[in-house]
Amino acid sequence: MGSIKDKIRGLIFTYERAHKWQKDIPITNIKEDGQLLEGKTALVTGGSGGIGFEIAKKLIACGCNVVIAGTNSAKLSQKRELLGDKCQSVVINVSDVSSFDEKISQASKFFGSIDILVCSHGIHTKRDNFDFLTVTKEEYDSVMNVNLKGTYFLCQSIAKYMIHRKINGHILIISSQSALEPSWSPYRLSKRGIEGIIEGMAQRLIEHQIVVNGLGPGPTATTMQDNLIDGSIYTADNPIGRYTMPEEVAEFAKMLVSDLGNTIIGQTLYMSGGRGIIDKR
Repeated sequence: MGSIKDKIRGLIFTYERAHKWQKDIPITNIKEDGQLLEGKTALVTGGSGGIGFEIAKKLIACGCNVVIAGTNSAKLSQKRELLGDKCQSVVINVSDVSSFDEKISQASKFFGSIDILVCSHGIHTKRDNFDFLTVTKEEYDSVMNVNLKGTYFLCQSIAKYMIHRKINGHILIISSQSALEPSWSPYRLSKRGIEGIIEGMAQRLIEHQIVVNGLGPGPTATTMQDNLIDGSIYTADNPIGRYTMPEEVAEFAKMLVSDLGNTIIGQTLYMSGGRGIIDKR
């Protein structure tokens, strides 16, 4: 049974629809790329990594201020210098959920607010001969604490921040096409859980004008891939025969955190090269 609050919300929605209440909503005018995110500030976790860094770079090119976050302060400083004056950085350990409110407050002080959250953090379990029958509790917890639990509570904290300040915000979670595959590994299971978080948050937050979506890249040419040889992005792991480039992911991220993506709600856009879609494994 739903809560009393849910029932009241449902009754209000039914009443409004029945009486065709209308709101004065201005026509959206989409800006050119260079001004698409002008005046906005994004917090990008995993911002010193391959996909996160390219997303940060693309958002800055669209006029956005960006705060990149990660666990390695030296690497963050290096990437911040590459991104220029519109970028700052903050150390965030995504497995430490008790620190999120403080870290969001710290990040918001650089440019005055946070309008966009991009969750681009994530870890794999990496060891030889990895298999369902050999997964340890420690390996399971380490992946889930970052990929699933950390994402859930970071999004919760940023949502409270946006709601309190009446910010019409965007939350974008970088998932994976692994969510479409049988979930015998902690990584795949965490990404399947992320799909539920995206849909659930989108449902609960749209009434606060907060848009939530996801991107699900397939095998991507980042440091998480160990098989890149001599700069080639060839792979036999998907029907198109190549890795996705981080820059390609960044282009779609730009769309989903801007006004271009305001009519896309609670969806995950897969960039898998067909893997998990027309190529089931």
